[in-house]
Amino acid sequence: MKKRLLIVDDEDRVRHILRAQFQLLGYEITEAADGEAAEKAALAHRPDLVLLDVMMPKKNGFAVCRDLKRDPRFKATPVILLTAKDTHDDVCWGLDSGADAYVTKPYDPHHLERLVAQLLQEVEEGRRRVTWTGMRTSWLVEDEFRARREAGGSPLLLELTFPPRELEVFEQKYGHAKLRDVIFQTGWKISQVLREQCPTAVLGQRPDDSFLVIVSPEEEKSVMRRVVLAVEPVLHGFYDTEDIAAGVVTFPSHAPSQMEPVGLLHLCWRGVDLPDEEEKP
Repeated sequence: MKKRLLIVDDEDRVRHILRAQFQLLGYEITEAADGEAAEKAALAHRPDLVLLDVMMPKKNGFAVCRDLKRDPRFKATPVILLTAKDTHDDVCWGLDSGADAYVTKPYDPHHLERLVAQLLQEVEEGRRRVTWTGMRTSWLVEDEFRARREAGGSPLLLELTFPPRELEVFEQKYGHAKLRDVIFQTGWKISQVLREQCPTAVLGQRPDDSFLVIVSPEEEKSVMRRVVLAVEPVLHGFYDTEDIAAGVVTFPSHAPSQMEPVGLLHLCWRGVDLPDEEEKP
């Protein structure tokens, strides 16, 4: 039986492109051009997944997503929000509205196709396979690591994260929404570098928003150095000019009436080992 997709966008051109793209893959398509029409179409056609634009007339995508997720009939229906690339609050609002993932415009068609397939598979299996950024979950990476090791390989599992104090101060100064955007942009910059430099690497996201990556031991230093260098300008783009010039954020310390210079966000990595058997989250 064909899977049903509801495509919601106020631009005819975008709906036409998405319809053609997913019809070729064998999906049954329903369309809506605004938020109110989207809710009516969802009730009438009961889609298996919703591709939902954010900026629309009558009712925006955040409100539509929130209302659909509050309805028991659609609680388990995956919703992918389509957002503008330059909107820093989109990720945070999308999470609050219950979206399963979001994709920025202009989007990568192949990434969107994989994301749709993964979310539908997740529903069938009753398990979450992708994170809020659309990346695979860490337990899938851990499974792949064990499989490679059991097959006789020598894979290396790395954790990529930010120093906790730097994260804490960034969020306090710039806000939660901007921090979520940092996580998203960092994840996809890492993904881009790995695709170009190490196609056999496997990348995933943990619940605490750190990342796991599988590489071979001989690739670790060269690949991770490229990742760190590529991520640095992305991170600096989220800071005020004054903070970039100073190289630190001067922020109240844990001690009263004292100011503490805290470094700018930077990506760190370390090796992680896993036991042979471990329950998946």
